[in-house]
Amino acid sequence: MISSEIMAETEAFVSLAQRKFKQTGSWDMASLELGLRKALFNDGCNILEGLLNQPGVLGEHIPGGKCHEKRTRKVQCLLGSFELKRGYYKTEQGWEFPIDQMLGLIGSYTPGLAKMMCRAAGTDGSYREAEDTLRIYAGAEVPASQIRAVAQQIGPAIAEWSSVREESRCQKVPAMYISYDGTGVPMRKEETQGRKGKQPDGSAITRELKLGCVFTAHTTDEEGNPLRDTDSTTYVASFDPAEDFASALLREARLRGLGKADRSAVLGDGAHWIWKQAGIHFPQAVQILDYYHAREHLGVLGEALFPGQAESETSISKWVEWLDGDHVLRIAEDALGRLPRSGKRRTNAKREIEYLRSNAKRMMYATFKGEGYFIGSGVVEAGCKTVVGKRTKQSGMFWKVDGAQNILDIRTAVIGDTYDGYWENRHRKAKLGMAA
Repeated sequence: MISSEIMAETEAFVSLAQRKFKQTGSWDMASLELGLRKALFNDGCNILEGLLNQPGVLGEHIPGGKCHEKRTRKVQCLLGSFELKRGYYKTEQGWEFPIDQMLGLIGSYTPGLAKMMCRAAGTDGSYREAEDTLRIYAGAEVPASQIRAVAQQIGPAIAEWSSVREESRCQKVPAMYISYDGTGVPMRKEETQGRKGKQPDGSAITRELKLGCVFTAHTTDEEGNPLRDTDSTTYVASFDPAEDFASALLREARLRGLGKADRSAVLGDGAHWIWKQAGIHFPQAVQILDYYHAREHLGVLGEALFPGQAESETSISKWVEWLDGDHVLRIAEDALGRLPRSGKRRTNAKREIEYLRSNAKRMMYATFKGEGYFIGSGVVEAGCKTVVGKRTKQSGMFWKVDGAQNILDIRTAVIGDTYDGYWENRHRKAKLGMAA
C-alpha cells in the first residue's frame, strides 16, 4: 500500500524553506525552485514505487504457470529512479517479466524517459551533449553510453514503423516535390576498407549517405513563386545502394499522398544516378535540375573557354539570359564554336557542353517558373547540412554504418514530425500485447 507519508520530502523541504524565510526575510528563488523540484521528484518516485509494487498490480494480465521469486530492478524514469519488484514466469519463449511488458520498459528505462533520451540523441550534436541536455533541462542523470545504447535499439524500430505508418499529411495537393542528394559521412576504418575515395592515395574516409525529402506546395507568393507548405517536409536517409534508397523514397512519397497529387516533380543536381532512379521510380514526375547548379556549370564552362576574365564574364552573362529563356542548347552550340584546339581546357569545355545537352529538358526554367514549379533543390541541400551534417559530421566523429543510420532514423523522424507517432504506436502495441 502507498504510505501516508509519501510526500515526506516535499513537506520537509517546504518546512525548511519557511524557516529560512523567517530567519532572512527573503526568498532565494533559484534554490527554492531547484530544491522543490528535487523533493517533488523524489516523492514522485516513492509514489511510483508504491503503486507498482502493490499486490494485484498486474490485474488480469497474469501469465499461466508458476510465479518465481520476485527480482528487483532499479528503474529510471522522468522523476528519478525507484525499485521495482517483479515476479517472473517461464514460458515457451523463455523467462518473462510481465510487469516490464505492461509498463513498456526499455531495459531499465521507462518509455517516457527513453523517448526523451532518443530525442536528445537525435537532436543534439553528440551523445555527450544529449547527456548534458537531460541533466540540465530534465534533471535526469543518464550517461552518454546509455543514451547511445537505447538510441541504437530504437532507431531500427523507428525506421521499420516509418515505412508503413499512417500519415496524416496524405491528402490531395496541387504539387508534390521529391528531391534527393548525396553527402559523405566520416566512417571508422573498417567501414571504408577497399573503397575508393578522394584521399591522396585513393582511399576513402567517408561513406556516401543519400538523403531524400518530400514536401508539398499549395500557394504562391505575390510574384507567383511557389511556397513550400509549412511542416510538410519529411526525410529519408540511407547508406543503401541507389536502387534501394529510391525505393524507400518512393514509399515515403506514397505515404505522403503521391497518388493524390495533381502533379509531381523531382528536383536534383546533375548526378546521373538521381535521374536514372527518378525515371524508374517517378516516371510521371517532371524532372528539374537545380537552377543554381546550372549556373555553376556555366561558370566552369566560361573558365574552360576563355582565359581572360572580362571575356568570360561577358559570355556567362549572355548565357544566363539564354538559360533563363529556355535556350540551353543555344548555349551549347555557342560554346562548341569556341572550343580550344586541344588541351585540358578543351576537355573540360566538352564535358560541360555534354552536361548542358544531356540535361537540356531539365533546364527549361522559364517554362517551369511559368507553370509554378520550384526550380531549386535547396530544401534537400540544406537538409544535407542540418539533418546530416550537424549530427554526424562534428569534429572527431567517425561512425559505423549501423550507428549512423540508427541515429539518422531518429533525427529524420523528429525533424519530419513523425517521432511522437512512433511512440504512440509503440504504446498501443504494448497494450494490445498485454490484452492478448
